[in-house]
Amino acid sequence: MNIFLDTNVILENFVVREDYETAHQLFLTLRRQNHCLFMSVGGFYTMIFLIDKYLRKESGLTSDERIMALRQIMSAILQTIQVAEHNNDSLLRGINNVRFRDFEDSCQYELAGKAGCEILITFNVSDFPITVDASVQVLSPQQYLDLFGTK
Repeated sequence: MNIFLDTNVILENFVVREDYETAHQLFLTLRRQNHCLFMSVGGFYTMIFLIDKYLRKESGLTSDERIMALRQIMSAILQTIQVAEHNNDSLLRGINNVRFRDFEDSCQYELAGKAGCEILITFNVSDFPITVDASVQVLSPQQYLDLFGTK
């Protein structure tokens, strides 16, 4: 199964934040289930910025150590999650999808569909106003674990 991970889910797993335990359990489950995981390149850029900011504030590492840690974290992400690619058509669908008020979320949703993902996992399910007949099911990490965690 192809699964799209919203940026917030990936960040929770790689930077210990409020929902780390749930995100970590999700990643362990997804790895065991051997699904193909996707993210957006925009999310990847955002993670570089936020993880570097976290390392600057929280790690106490020297500049060289921080850069090495950032390289290792970002490499681990890329070894676990594939980057899905937008094109003009999918971006236009994203910005013109009238169900969404947030273009970034809409573009993430369109990219999940373009990548052939059946599920998009996010901590912000309410940001994705999707109808029941939608091609991509939107779930929180806990909802995914409740539905598929034992499989």
